[in-house]
Amino acid sequence: MSALSQKEIEELIKSLMPKPEAAGGAYVAKPRLRVYDFRRPDKFSRDHLRGMQLIYDNFSRQLTAFLSTFFRKAVHTTVSLVDQITYGEFSSGLSDPCCVVAAQWKPLPSTVLMSMGPEMAIAMVDRLLGGEGKLGIRARQLTDIEMTIFRKVAGAMFDLFAQVVEDLGIGKYSISVSAIETNPLFIQQAMAPNEIVLSVSVQLSFGGESGTLEFVTPYVTLEPILPKISQRQWFARYQTEELSGDSGQALEAFKDVEIPLSIRLGEALLTVKEVLSLEPGDVIELDTVPGKEAVVYILGEPRFRAKVGRVKNHLAVKIVERIGAPKEVGDHDGKR
Repeated sequence: MSALSQKEIEELIKSLMPKPEAAGGAYVAKPRLRVYDFRRPDKFSRDHLRGMQLIYDNFSRQLTAFLSTFFRKAVHTTVSLVDQITYGEFSSGLSDPCCVVAAQWKPLPSTVLMSMGPEMAIAMVDRLLGGEGKLGIRARQLTDIEMTIFRKVAGAMFDLFAQVVEDLGIGKYSISVSAIETNPLFIQQAMAPNEIVLSVSVQLSFGGESGTLEFVTPYVTLEPILPKISQRQWFARYQTEELSGDSGQALEAFKDVEIPLSIRLGEALLTVKEVLSLEPGDVIELDTVPGKEAVVYILGEPRFRAKVGRVKNHLAVKIVERIGAPKEVGDHDGKR
């Protein structure tokens, strides 16, 4: 097979192009161009961002309840922004001093960061030590004791996030705090400036004072689980679970549940005086005739008609038919 010449290739391309209109001018093929920033390529799709929004919305709701109970103070959190940025944009916005918690999301690679203003961190420590937890304290670096206390707070927050991820069916992971940094120079050197990260800003209201939590997760960390955080995948999985054997499992679970069952042969109307005068050995005459079918009640409702008999030495009934409420059995309230 011989290769096409340049002229033949041009003629082939020209023949595939649509012919110009007779009344119009010459047809000009316009290339489809799109501006692309190689310094900041898009790695997270919109579906991924919406999925992460859902994850952090659930996390924010549970974090509100957890922090309010933990600090015994009114705390409210809400997600304000979910976006992809470069690590250089994140690190350049850090204050000096800062408070950045680094955590290992095992077994996923790389490190997850949580940035918080040092004033907020000091206020949380102050609240745990019996203070009011106000943000009027001047920004400064955390002491070793304050870092130890705040490390437990950050660890509890990451444990809560890991539980949210597991509850959504993404997987069971362990997120543990590895370090707390207060110098922004060390944070700037943690990753390459052009590395794409997922930035999630959470507005935190701490007893009337407000601050911001920023969670930063590198793309290399989320890449293994990106197919699982897609909303389409979640909805498809839920529909599959509904159509699977869940109903059969639920039926198996109900098989061992005990329900009351009673057989009513007939009824009798007695006065209160007659009931109070009953003694062992007394015989009560029922308004029924021999051979008449009994009614089987389940949970107090008539469900079957049955014939009364005996199996060996035991009294028994044989189901004859399924019924709703039998017509011949009246509703005698309080009359037995």
